[in-house]
Amino acid sequence: MGKRQFRGAENGDGPRKRQRVVHEAPTSEVIHTSRQLRQLLAFDPDLGRSRHGLQSFKLLLDSLLSRDDDTDSAEKRQQHEVRFTIVKEYLQSTKPIEDDESSTYLPDIMQTWSHAGQVNNENLLSAVPVVLALLLKLLSQSLELTPIGLGICRTLLQKRQQELISRSLSADKGKAFIISPTLRMLREAVCFDGGAIARPMFRARVSMLKSLARNMGIVHIGEEPEDVKKPSPRTNAIQFFLSALKYLHPEAKKELLAQRDVVTALTRDIKQDLPYLVLDLLNGLRDHVLLDSKVPREAKSNLLSSTTLIKISGLYYYRQANDDLPSISDAAHDFLMTACANPSCGVLRQDTGLYPREADPNAAIPSADLEELGLEAIVWMNKFKTEVPVRNFVLSNLLQNLRPWSSVKQSELITSIFKVAPELIADFFLKNKSFTFEPKLSATWIGYAAFLFNTVALPLPEYFCRGSGYAELPPPTSIVMDNILPLPLNQKVLSRCLTNKSRMISFFATRILILAVQKLDTAVKMHQDPAHSSKFHNNQALWTEAARRLVDEFCQRSPGIKEMINSYRSIPEDDILHREAASQLLRLYYEVIPQVALMAKFDVSPLLETALKRLSKQEQQKEIRSEEDGEDDPRDFALSLKELENLLAIAGYSPGMRWFAATEQLTLSPFITLLKVYVEAPHGVSLVPVRQVLDFVAVEQQVVPAKDKGHPGISVLLETLKELMASSPSILAVLWPFLDKCLTRCTTAPVKYLEMLQDLGAKDAEDEVHTVSPLVAAIIEQLPFAAKAADSKSTLDGLGRFLPKFLGYSAAAGESKSLLEAALAVMSESFGKGLGKSLTVPKKHPFKQAKVGKSIQAKQDTHNTTAEGKKSESGDEVAALDSEQLEHVLDVPDSLATDNSALVKWQSKPVDELVDEGYAISLISLLASEHASIRKEALVNILKMASKVQQSEYEEKEQIWLLLSELAETARVAAASQTINAVEPLPSTIVAFACHAVNVLRDPTHSLYPKINSFLTRGPFWSVDRVPLADEVLTEEPAVGDSYYAQLNWLLAYLLDGLRTSKDLELFHKKRAKGPLFERLLAVAGNPYMRTPLRMQVLRILYRVSKTEGGSTTLVTRFGVVSWLEELLKMKKSLSATQSQGGAGNVVSSEDEVAVYKGLLKRIWETCDQGRVEGWSKGGVQSVIV
Repeated sequence: MGKRQFRGAENGDGPRKRQRVVHEAPTSEVIHTSRQLRQLLAFDPDLGRSRHGLQSFKLLLDSLLSRDDDTDSAEKRQQHEVRFTIVKEYLQSTKPIEDDESSTYLPDIMQTWSHAGQVNNENLLSAVPVVLALLLKLLSQSLELTPIGLGICRTLLQKRQQELISRSLSADKGKAFIISPTLRMLREAVCFDGGAIARPMFRARVSMLKSLARNMGIVHIGEEPEDVKKPSPRTNAIQFFLSALKYLHPEAKKELLAQRDVVTALTRDIKQDLPYLVLDLLNGLRDHVLLDSKVPREAKSNLLSSTTLIKISGLYYYRQANDDLPSISDAAHDFLMTACANPSCGVLRQDTGLYPREADPNAAIPSADLEELGLEAIVWMNKFKTEVPVRNFVLSNLLQNLRPWSSVKQSELITSIFKVAPELIADFFLKNKSFTFEPKLSATWIGYAAFLFNTVALPLPEYFCRGSGYAELPPPTSIVMDNILPLPLNQKVLSRCLTNKSRMISFFATRILILAVQKLDTAVKMHQDPAHSSKFHNNQALWTEAARRLVDEFCQRSPGIKEMINSYRSIPEDDILHREAASQLLRLYYEVIPQVALMAKFDVSPLLETALKRLSKQEQQKEIRSEEDGEDDPRDFALSLKELENLLAIAGYSPGMRWFAATEQLTLSPFITLLKVYVEAPHGVSLVPVRQVLDFVAVEQQVVPAKDKGHPGISVLLETLKELMASSPSILAVLWPFLDKCLTRCTTAPVKYLEMLQDLGAKDAEDEVHTVSPLVAAIIEQLPFAAKAADSKSTLDGLGRFLPKFLGYSAAAGESKSLLEAALAVMSESFGKGLGKSLTVPKKHPFKQAKVGKSIQAKQDTHNTTAEGKKSESGDEVAALDSEQLEHVLDVPDSLATDNSALVKWQSKPVDELVDEGYAISLISLLASEHASIRKEALVNILKMASKVQQSEYEEKEQIWLLLSELAETARVAAASQTINAVEPLPSTIVAFACHAVNVLRDPTHSLYPKINSFLTRGPFWSVDRVPLADEVLTEEPAVGDSYYAQLNWLLAYLLDGLRTSKDLELFHKKRAKGPLFERLLAVAGNPYMRTPLRMQVLRILYRVSKTEGGSTTLVTRFGVVSWLEELLKMKKSLSATQSQGGAGNVVSSEDEVAVYKGLLKRIWETCDQGRVEGWSKGGVQSVIV
């Protein structure tokens, strides 16, 4: 086969290769006058002269834009003024005669640009946008030339210019010298005059935004970093995009963000962008999209896809050489925290707490199946052990690309997401198994341990879901368990951590387990909440079974109690913080899951003795250091004391604890050592738990009489020892062994010492004997032996100071003075000089003098802190609240206060936001406005909103539509009838009911959901002279479970909002078949077992009535509110007496409640017609109140 011949040219002499394009540097000249500038820019078919003129103009603009008023000399500033005058005169001379939309500014330049497009001259296609961009930038700095700049921008929107812009933007990728100037020109145009031309430019988006996604992908190529002065097409495209977002209206932003290719290209190469561009991008998206409340939620969702979030999360590892700019990592972190943790940003979807997406927490299960199968009757209960379907799938994808063990910021981001979307906790650890918690002391392990600690510390969702109450069925046990102890924390790993040689690893594991046990306790209490009752008769049993299963699952995943005990024993004594944490963990096991703790048969006595010995040693070292080096750190003593409190709590659960047995390690018994710690504790340390243990052990071991017999317990001994500690601390050292012997003998033979006391007193004084502490008889018995001891002198000196004070305080506490004087006489025989002839009772003492058999109020048991005032057993001494305090407690802001902006705010919101974020409620509230025009406009908008809701895909759209339609019809009928004057608004009760009903209808789990729906189906409009649902809530049984008080709380809340005027008050005292509404509310609130918050709601209604004209007079004369409040005060007094006898402690009102009653009585008297009330009651009301 022969060689093929070249066919490119006719004679065969043409070039074989494509000729290389050479870009010659343009020539220029200095411009001195505007006439010269106009001649240079005049249209010329010679492309070289045209380019020469444009280049000269560019240099002139560069010189004007590069000025610096602070550093330039006077000569340079003068030159600048001359050059600016040249440009100004030129623009004035080329300005069209008629300034309208079709006028063309800079006609010569536009003609040159058009000619360049016709002949395909790339140099001019690049030069013209460069000049126009610089010119618009210069004109934006001059207010005088702003109209000319706007005219140039409008010229760019003409058809021919749009074609040229479209052609330049879609040029080949290699022609960045054409694309970049065009993008800069568009950016200057869209920003000009505060975005005045942004809307028209967006309407021409076919040309203006052409190839925007492709241009964002044209990045800088080369080993050298991108030059800031010569940005790549990607940089210019992103800056143009951000400028457009800044100035476009919300609907345009929505459409712009709907272009998926643009949004994807925006962050595709973000890790290679310059730092300033990354900061501008993150700040721009956050300020103009995420935080813009007018941008629809779906538009934000289009921007924040999984790909976008993952790309931005890659900026955590951005390498930043320039330290002058803010940190890129911090900026990315702030952006992600805002985007992922804020529900209004479009990423976070409302989940159902610990119920997965496929689980129906209110499913109807036959009772027979529940009785027979229990939790197994719930088909999804064991379904989510390997996979958890979630609603926040975008966040789930993001979390799998984060590494919390390598970055504190990423750990903080994940825990913030877990806090607002707890459904993701189990999903995250099920999918992310790349890192285990195997103990290995490294920075990575510590980071992961800190992340797990923060995760376990997160609280459980209220009610396990997002509803206003518990669901019918308990959540899956596996998901609750993963929230308490995440999957990496299994029994094997935690056991290895506790027994690891590294103290830090063991400490981390201990702290995590403490949080886990506390969280388990919370979860079990939520499972055992008495609110679990419904139409399923064994619903409570179902939750109880789930609680047992949860505890069993926790025991299988957590380490054994023996490992924890061994870990505690192995902790060095100087590691105080670790020892306190380990003791707290053991205490929590005994309190939360005692069935596991008691299996170990743990003897706490040695550890308690060691802790007491350590405290005594710290006391001695503190005295030495205070003499040598000054004050010791009190925090070490506080931690040791906290450890002791934990061990004391454990000892309380241990039946074999020996409180009065000395050991080899301790010369004193544990009880006396603990008593010594209490008395000698430093200032500022709270000893309430220690005091409680001392009181309990002393009464339990019959060392002192029980408090119900009128004795203050061990308080007498403590006050005596503390007084000696303050005056003569050296005496206590010789008293401790003697008191130890006496107290030990009291516990071994208490009856013996009671008989000794009987021998001291009269035969008919048996009742008085039981009020005296057996310790007195033990001291009498042991004194002769103490007098014969080798160190008898120091001991007797100490007892000589101790006994008179002790017996005096005993008499002041109410013990038999005659019996104590007889004991004093016997004790005096062991002393050479005696103890005195008579007993001296101190005038100042902390005990309330009382007769034998009455309770005695001891002072507050907090060491070295200010004692609180003693509370009165009845409400007689409680002062009434003044008007300001009463207003603070009972006055509630008007929730129906109108906001006229609600008429326009709702129009741009989707239906779910209208209902969930309160826009519908704000619009409904306008029906109570005092202006008729506002009410009419609100009625029209309510009908429009109802239509919008009906056409949406909102789950509860039918109910919301029906509510809005019936409310509008009620307003129409009321205005047309004679019942309501058309000039006056609807009754506030109707408006308040509609507002509160919206919140019920959007939550199908609400207990009032069935009743609201039944009410809406009764008729097309509501009666305005009745209070909706009042009879149904007050008299009928709840439709869902035992939710009477929850429904009553809802009713009282809406009645309070619906009581605003005197005409609203008429509905409350209007006669009805079942009695006036006020009468029924007062009857309900008279229930002595009603919780205080509900009764306070009724009091708030009464306070609201007192603010209306004639309201207080109506309350007194028609409903006897004064007698009603008197009865409440008497009920409080009787219940307080019941509490003092140990009963009905949960229903007793506080003194604050009594003060509110008295303050309300005073308020009613001050605001009523006193003359009329005084005549009506013949002075009775005034005598009660005043």
